Amino acid sequence: MRSYFRYSIRLKLTAATLVPLMTAIALCWVIGASIITDRIFSQAQQAVETDLNSAHEIFLGELNHLTDNARSTGQSPDLAIALRDNTPLQAVPSLQVIIRNEQLSFLTITDRFGMVRYRATNPNVTGDTLANDKLIKDAMAGAIASGLTLLSPEQAGQENPRLPQEMTIAVKATPHARLYSTKAEQRGMFLVAAAPVKSASGELCGVVYAGQLLNGDNSLVDRITRVIFRQKNTAAAATGGATLFLNDVRIATSVLDENKQRAIGTLMSEEVYDSVSKGEKWIGRAFVLNDWHFSAYEPVRDYRGSVIGALYVGTPEKPYLLIRSHFDMIFTGVLIFVTLIGVSLSAWLATSLASPIRMLEDAARRLAAGEQPPDIVVGGHDEISLMAEEFNIMKHRLIEREEENLALNRTLEQKVIERTNQLEVKSEQLLAAQKELAHSERLAGIGMLASGVAHEINNPLAIIRGNAELLEMMDDSDSDRSEEVETIIKQATRIERIVRNLLTFSRSSIKRVTSFSLVGLLDDILDQIGHQIPLEGYTIERHYTDAGIATEGDQDQLRQVFTNLVLNGLQAMKDGGLLVVDAALDQAADLCFVTITDNGPGIEPALQEKLFTPFFTTKDEGTGLGLAISYGIVRDHCGEIRVQSEPGKGTTFTVILPVRQGA
Repeated sequence: MRSYFRYSIRLKLTAATLVPLMTAIALCWVIGASIITDRIFSQAQQAVETDLNSAHEIFLGELNHLTDNARSTGQSPDLAIALRDNTPLQAVPSLQVIIRNEQLSFLTITDRFGMVRYRATNPNVTGDTLANDKLIKDAMAGAIASGLTLLSPEQAGQENPRLPQEMTIAVKATPHARLYSTKAEQRGMFLVAAAPVKSASGELCGVVYAGQLLNGDNSLVDRITRVIFRQKNTAAAATGGATLFLNDVRIATSVLDENKQRAIGTLMSEEVYDSVSKGEKWIGRAFVLNDWHFSAYEPVRDYRGSVIGALYVGTPEKPYLLIRSHFDMIFTGVLIFVTLIGVSLSAWLATSLASPIRMLEDAARRLAAGEQPPDIVVGGHDEISLMAEEFNIMKHRLIEREEENLALNRTLEQKVIERTNQLEVKSEQLLAAQKELAHSERLAGIGMLASGVAHEINNPLAIIRGNAELLEMMDDSDSDRSEEVETIIKQATRIERIVRNLLTFSRSSIKRVTSFSLVGLLDDILDQIGHQIPLEGYTIERHYTDAGIATEGDQDQLRQVFTNLVLNGLQAMKDGGLLVVDAALDQAADLCFVTITDNGPGIEPALQEKLFTPFFTTKDEGTGLGLAISYGIVRDHCGEIRVQSEPGKGTTFTVILPVRQGA
């Protein structure tokens, strides 16, 4: 059947030429653009990481400058004499020089016990002690100490009354930042340094304590921006910026907001804060204020080593995205140009190849219709010309063999008739063999059922024999005799039913469906099983998950199944062991489950597939019918038997039965 959608050879050749070319160009485009983009972005991120190291050095330089000021002030002989002689410190020249030239936020002098003698920025407040401050303690021990610290408004106001107002920063809501509970950050981050003041003899006279407020002081971040990004106008912040954070609040920054104002009071992104607050560096792409940046953050720690903020250096991502878009445009132009050339070349090549192929197609169609087309002439020495020559040879051979084929067809028809007759004979023989096989299977079924009856009769007969022996040994006055007599009658009835089932084999099996207690049936079997097999060395545990299971079925047939499974489990443990019987109910599926588990030697996987096959047994005296008959009874009750075993770890048989039997 011809397809309604046909494509010319010219179109296929064009596609076959163009598609690989386009695929190769597209792959080169994607791979090249990806490599270039990754290289640009990787270099940008590495540059930012290097910039962070430079910013850290600039930050340390600022701290070292303050430390040098404190050291030089502490080395003033006038200051040491004034502290030793307990004279007013206002007239010490070095104090006035450092306050005037260094523009410190505060400068405080303590005696050798840490008691404040003089505050240059708040002369009226003296007499309190700073001896508990770790920085002062280290200076009192003779070391020059410096670092960062956070001061509350009260602490800062004591050093300089102007500081609480100067260091208060209003907190602004920022995209991607965590929720901030306060509207303003009132604490101040200070660069602090302390140096001992010693006399000419080396005796400790006191401590110089100097501090510089970083809240709102953009000189440090501007210096970082100018040095790293080579920007003369740091307010423009075109190529990058630097920020100093107190926790996640920007207290000094060269990053600008949408109004081209410094983004003081805005917040760090929550993702970065979660990392930096744990003392970890953040190197990667981060959302800064209102856009994505290549960013580097490092935690800032106070003099005691606690994380109190972060130092940031970063550059916007947009310029690099613009570079990538330029590369994409260049690659797209190259792809379009090469595609146009490829389409033209492919069309010309397809046309030159399609013409002789169309001639071959026409000649083949005429030949198939019974005509004798003229020979095809194609110039050149390529594969197309060779195919035309071979076609001409084929055409002549077909004409020569046409008469031979007619004779061959007649011979073939005769052979088909002969083979058909032979097939009819074989079919009749096969039907006869099938009838004979069905008869053999019926006889085998009768033999299996008869053997099963003999096998199953042994169980009730053993019970009858055991109870009869008890009756023989008992005295006539024994009040329990009626119970054994009843047991004998019940087991005799079972024998009668098994024989009747054998006699009615030619008819379909008749189930006597009644409603009974499944757990009661199992208890009855386990109570009587001792009459069939000695239980010395065995432990039988009844783990009934659901004790009140009422089910429908032929109670005698199911007794035969469970008795057989219990006996098999006990016999599998030749030296004694543990047998666990469980009964459970699945109300949702309307099914009941009975599991019988032994801790015997288990069953090999290769043998598990044969367990329910008639006449297969692993016992010396077994007939191999117990499990096969049990399997048939369970299937007749619309249920199934499952076995799970592992060599050396015991065996579990599970019988699954519907709670109610169908009509």
